[in-house]
Amino acid sequence: MAITGQRLLRQEWQVFYPDVDLNQARKIPAMNAVGERWFCQRCGNLSQAALPAGFFYCPVCLALGRITSHSFLYYFPVKELSARKVVLAWSGVFSAAQEKIARRLVTDQPIGKTFLLWAVTGAGKTEILFPLIKAVLEKGQRVVLTSPRVDVCNELYLRFRQAFPKEKISLFHGQERKDAGDTFVICTVHQLLRYQDSFDLVIVDEVDAFPYSTDPLLPQAVERAQREKAKRIYLSATPDQKLRQAVDCRYYLPARYHRRPLVLPEVLWTLNLEKSLNRGHLNKKMLRRILLLLTKNHVLLFCPSIQLLAKIESYFKANLADSRLTTVFSKDKERLVKVENMREGRYDLLLTTTILERGVTFENISVVVLQASHRVFNQAALVQIAGRADRKGAYSEAEVVFVTSEMTRDIKTAIKEIRNHNQRALQEGLIDAL
Repeated sequence: MAITGQRLLRQEWQVFYPDVDLNQARKIPAMNAVGERWFCQRCGNLSQAALPAGFFYCPVCLALGRITSHSFLYYFPVKELSARKVVLAWSGVFSAAQEKIARRLVTDQPIGKTFLLWAVTGAGKTEILFPLIKAVLEKGQRVVLTSPRVDVCNELYLRFRQAFPKEKISLFHGQERKDAGDTFVICTVHQLLRYQDSFDLVIVDEVDAFPYSTDPLLPQAVERAQREKAKRIYLSATPDQKLRQAVDCRYYLPARYHRRPLVLPEVLWTLNLEKSLNRGHLNKKMLRRILLLLTKNHVLLFCPSIQLLAKIESYFKANLADSRLTTVFSKDKERLVKVENMREGRYDLLLTTTILERGVTFENISVVVLQASHRVFNQAALVQIAGRADRKGAYSEAEVVFVTSEMTRDIKTAIKEIRNHNQRALQEGLIDAL
């Protein structure tokens, strides 16, 4: 197994690679003095944080293990790889629009360094990447796909394992390490802090998702992990204007492969919603609407907080005794198992926080957003959540319902954005009807 590229503390090597002889590795100070501050060689930040023993540490990347002014990082330099044949086993067929973008992503590489694939949810962004990744790997280059979200990484890993069955693909995030080498890596962005000057192609999926969009450390991690002449591709259904203008090349796809329009959300007005929810209660109108959705599809119900999630779970268990239901949230130890169970149709109703707003695909799903006016449901989140419905499979009359007691700007603009995508898709002949 190739172990080049990663810069790790001694204790990390002992845990991850206990048989490696660090006498053969290169060794650098984990922190360097810069005036009165200390420069962290892992994340690139300057620190004045001191420990009682009198030395310094970096608080910024502490989640990956404590870096101190007394510790060292060990690494094995990246080796050049030879050109080779790569097998792409995907047997799908691109639409004309997907084919055009997939081809341009390959042919446009010489004319830019940063690229944005802006495509609506469920448009096949992952599949569009297949020809480019195949071409890059065949040149003897290294690829990393990274995302702020664990669930997105898990889904990408499954899909790329199927598409490239003979490739050794590694998966790294805070809950799991599947180490298959350094040529093709899928990881959360935080894991990139362990790499420097390693990858020739860096693909950042869900670039607008929390925490990438709010934590300057994570874009720095991407920058440090790529080689000098590397190319970077951003993927998003909801990129902001700043990113759209910053990249060298941009590709826009407003429609899904199945030629059906995006599901336009219905707003379900409910008076005194917050008071009812605080009591852990849904009124009859909401309950009837959810019961109707359950007659046609499974339901993915989004709550704005973990506290409300628990209350609503108790309510449904008392009022929908015959339904198979559960909850899932970021720190749920059974989260990965529950998501897989939902894919296999083992739940009728899955209650979740925004942790499943993007990057996961379920068939035969309708979506409900409870208290859609809550501040956690901004425009991008609402567009992403609505995009969980009717992503793949045969048409199942999937619906999206925003339950709210007030019309916020984010609700209005999210619905407008979805409508605009549909109208643009119709104009370009990418969907059959609205």
